[in-house]
Order: sequence, then structure tokens, then C-alpha cells
Amino acid sequence: MSASEEKIKEYLKSNQRIILATTDKEGSPDVRILGGYGLEGYTVYFSTVKASNKNSQLSENKNTAVLFQHENQFISKYFNITIYGEAALVEGSAEYEKGREIIQNKNPNIKVTKETHNIYKIVPKKLKVLDFGEPKVEERVTILQL
Repeated sequence: MSASEEKIKEYLKSNQRIILATTDKEGSPDVRILGGYGLEGYTVYFSTVKASNKNSQLSENKNTAVLFQHENQFISKYFNITIYGEAALVEGSAEYEKGREIIQNKNPNIKVTKETHNIYKIVPKKLKVLDFGEPKVEERVTILQL
């Protein structure tokens, strides 16, 4: 694997949006693009409107995945990272403020209030790096247990 921990963290940090995957109560997958997120190490914090489907889906099944992928990549150099983990609702004023600050440091235009938004943090369990820049096919996917 050519991606060092430094390269992985820089790639995650420079990403503009994430794709969040959850499942509904029937077990069907659901994906959406989010801009209201931030990182602390490999832990992903994101906000969602309280009335969104994400809340009910995450209360049913906390397992989730987040895809980090930059736009306009050439296939020969294609690179992305997926973080797999469990989503936990951020509760308590201090933890909520910490999550809100992490999200707003990433995207200052996001308006998050305790009255209108929930904040979740994804506790990472596994990280997958896909790197088409690797010359050998068997070296293009790397899994890191966290």
C-alpha cells in the first residue's frame, strides 16, 4: 500500500463531502451526500435534521459506512477511503458542543442547533483504502482494523 497514515489523514481532511450509508428497518441500504461533517482522527461527526430518516435508521442499526472520494479523478490514479463503524448519537451539552465545533470548523456555513439537529459520531472499526495508482491489482485494496 502506498498510502501512509499521513496521506490518509490529509485525504480525509481535504474531502469536501462524504457519502453516508445506512440501512432502513427492512435492511435495505440507503446512501446520501453530506456536507455537515467533521473529523477528529478517524472519528467522523455529522449533523442531521431531527426529522430526517437517518435518525430512525441509525436507531434501528448503528452500523454504517462513510465514503470519502474526491471529484474528477482519473481512473489510473483513482483513490478513495471508506470508514466503517458504529454511529452513536451525541448526547450531553459538552459532547454536543464538541461535535458542533468539529463540524463547523470543517464547514463554517453549516448551521447546527440543538433544537433542530442531532449530531452523531461514527466510532471507526475499519478503514478501507482503494488506490488504483498501485501497479499490482492485489495491492490496490488495503484494510486497516482500527
